[in-house]
Amino acid sequence: MQNEIFQYTILPDALSQRLYHYRLKAFRIGRILAKAEENPQSYIHLFRVNYILRGKAMLILDDQAFSVCSGHAVIIPPRGILTQADPKAEVEAYFINFDVSNLTLRDEFLTRLQMGFPFYQVHDNDRKILLYFFEQIFNEASQCDLGSCLTVQNLLCSLLIKMVRLAGEGEAVFNVQPTAVNSTHYLISRAVSYIYQHIGDPVSVKAVADNLNISEIYLYKLFKEHTQKSPQTFILEYRMHLACEYLSNPEYSMKTIAQQLGFASADYFSASFHQYAGCSPSAYRQKQIHANLAPSTKVPEPLGQ
Repeated sequence: MQNEIFQYTILPDALSQRLYHYRLKAFRIGRILAKAEENPQSYIHLFRVNYILRGKAMLILDDQAFSVCSGHAVIIPPRGILTQADPKAEVEAYFINFDVSNLTLRDEFLTRLQMGFPFYQVHDNDRKILLYFFEQIFNEASQCDLGSCLTVQNLLCSLLIKMVRLAGEGEAVFNVQPTAVNSTHYLISRAVSYIYQHIGDPVSVKAVADNLNISEIYLYKLFKEHTQKSPQTFILEYRMHLACEYLSNPEYSMKTIAQQLGFASADYFSASFHQYAGCSPSAYRQKQIHANLAPSTKVPEPLGQ
């Protein structure tokens, strides 16, 4: 019998190249049941992808609302909020919070997402492929077995690729017409949007309130209600979240990081970071570098032990 061999050359395509360069990083994965008057998403500085298991949700983006039905998966940009379409009804959903580790391409990722919206609200088909991905990611994250972190990252990329493929096959929702909303949900979304867009400026609570044409006291009440934090704390924690990402990349100087995050000087940034994290930015960077190098200095253990 003659031997046969089947082989294929794997050529890089545009989507795979972009996902690789974006370096997507999953932060939190879960399943949520949202009851009346509860906001099912409060991690509004991260990207999210949701799959609605039951009920009808509403995605609020700035001052517009988009309907998201059961069996739909949707990618939500940072400032977007997912809540119940009917405050008296429950919504059950899987969620994955993720971010773009390559900060130089973060804005590009957000721009491409906005250009495609609601392109990335996708119908699941009869085979429930998207639901399968969410269940696998959820199970992998809950078990924390050897290699779970890498498996979750790979499954997340596979999920996003499948969503794009299904959209290309006509499963995307193109006919959703946004409707204007007038609620505290849309106000907090607009506030977060303003903070996100001006994080490189010395943004103040007064500037955010003035942009929304509301008082600082009312803005404080909104943030306490929807994020359980004051506006000042939210802005600081968002800056510190980005600072940790910048510090993980040795190419960024302290001066550059301070400028990118709206601090008046590198010294002011350093003092703020030390007060927040309990160590200097330089010490944090050294810890990150050591953590990244540590595995390569150890003798690898046999798999399975």
